[in-house]
Amino acid sequence: MSANPRADHDWKDKILRRERFADFAYTLARINWDFFTTHTYKNPLPRPVVRGAMVWRWCQDVSKFSGVPYKNLLIALRRERGEIGDRPHEHCLIGGLTSCNMMAMRSQMMRSWKIISGNADADFRLYDRSLAGADYICKCLGANAYEVNKFSLAEETALSDSVFRVVRTLDLMSERRCRELNRKYGQVAKLAGHKPVGALLDGAGTGLPGVSSI
Repeated sequence: MSANPRADHDWKDKILRRERFADFAYTLARINWDFFTTHTYKNPLPRPVVRGAMVWRWCQDVSKFSGVPYKNLLIALRRERGEIGDRPHEHCLIGGLTSCNMMAMRSQMMRSWKIISGNADADFRLYDRSLAGADYICKCLGANAYEVNKFSLAEETALSDSVFRVVRTLDLMSERRCRELNRKYGQVAKLAGHKPVGALLDGAGTGLPGVSSI
């Protein structure tokens, strides 16, 4: 038993944060992203409002390069501070670009950020669909176990309206599939002489608590 009676005082809140974090990450993992990026800034460090404007300008450039209307661009953006030096930077997932030449797109994205940021460092990587999952999403957005204990990722991430639309569409598809499976299993159980025991599958919710919309 801990010598400090308050050592585990917040254990319930930590569990709830981890559950929300997992739900959020699994929901984002359902989306077919194309890139994950990291954006940094040069000294003197711009004010927060300026940093935000720089990132949104870059997103507008991505929309122009790709020919994808901004309203259809899938964006998940997370602002954070580095563990070393406490320096602010952004992690971003970008989707909706599947019809583009990805390597040419990557070069244009890098060039755009160099111009906007005054040649600051950045990292632009193709999203690896073979690794798609909650852990991979967390890694892309810069989260780790230490950060999960500090806050919920969902409260620190901004999502574009298009992400919400895609998730709602996926939910509707899941609900239809669940209804079809329940109906089929009910018919099978009836033919086998068993009494139905209720729905076997539940429709998935959006799983997006506490996010902000871009």
